[in-house]
Amino acid sequence: MPAEGVQLTQKDHLLTSAEVVRLANLFVTEGVRKIRLTGGEPTVRKDLTEIVSQLKATNPLLESVGITTNGLMLTRQLVGLQRAGLDALNVSLDTLRAARYEQITRRKGWDRVMAGIDLAIQLGYRPKVNCVLMKGAPALSTSFVQTHHRTTFSLAQFQRPYSSLSHVDEHTGRATMVDVDDKVSTKRVAKAQATVYVGPTIAALIENNELKKGDVLSISQMAAIVAAKKTSDLIPLCHNIPLSSIKVETSLNSSTNEVHILAKVKCDGKTGVEMEALTAVSVAALTVYDMCKAVSHEILIKNIMLVEKTGGKSEFYRKQFNHEPTLESRTIETREREQMPIITRGYRTDPIVTNEPFVPMHI
Repeated sequence: MPAEGVQLTQKDHLLTSAEVVRLANLFVTEGVRKIRLTGGEPTVRKDLTEIVSQLKATNPLLESVGITTNGLMLTRQLVGLQRAGLDALNVSLDTLRAARYEQITRRKGWDRVMAGIDLAIQLGYRPKVNCVLMKGAPALSTSFVQTHHRTTFSLAQFQRPYSSLSHVDEHTGRATMVDVDDKVSTKRVAKAQATVYVGPTIAALIENNELKKGDVLSISQMAAIVAAKKTSDLIPLCHNIPLSSIKVETSLNSSTNEVHILAKVKCDGKTGVEMEALTAVSVAALTVYDMCKAVSHEILIKNIMLVEKTGGKSEFYRKQFNHEPTLESRTIETREREQMPIITRGYRTDPIVTNEPFVPMHI
């Protein structure tokens, strides 16, 4: 990137999505079977997913649609692009050194690019990486001797081996479930919590059971239990675990105008149930939001966390804090109620601070 930056093309001088699709159709009519969307940077276009979808839908003879990207936006966009039908991915990356990346591009973002490449591998892509090899400026590998030529090669030439990724097949690089066949079956327990701030108006309506959609506390509990049972359908590569117990408790705190959600999930198996517990409280919180949003959208879902995990190779316990007494609470469980209730944990309220500055993206 030049020190003075580059001249950006005016938006009205760029091809529209309709023009891109029309040009592609003309090329396919003439025998082209592979199309790659390059740039500039294609991921800054808000209509990129729509373009990919239209290219796949309107051209049955088209064998492949790919993109060439700097990789900065992959973690945000790649899942949507895959659903739209994206077949191939090229990433422009001149170095594997974060500091060198910043010198070349004049911005931070190396970590985001590498995270995007990892995501691509886990989604089943075999991404290729483009680099410009320059004399005296080490790029991806010092074994290359070409100078000032653009080179494209498979990510497998320099990316960390697939065997280091737990959810990636070490031979094919495709997403796969973790094999737990050799693990010992034990009694496993996970507890999770979530908090929903609803404000004084909604809190009063919940207290008096006056919301038009019904009893918020009871319905959110039912949603949590159903969600826990459906976790493997919602979270990719998550094992389908037969659960032995699901206990969900919801409570309304009148002093803080918050709904507290607590879930405890059990199983006898070879892998833990923390994802089931976290899914339960997350869906319960969303259910509270859905039932109350007609009154106000000033609702805040927060404090979703794993509280405790026992029974596996690694156990986890979060430091306990007791909340104020609650106005009203409901408990639903799939087995008999236990003597000790789940205790709501405290949460940090200080903002998350990142060391990476915001980089504006322009079309």
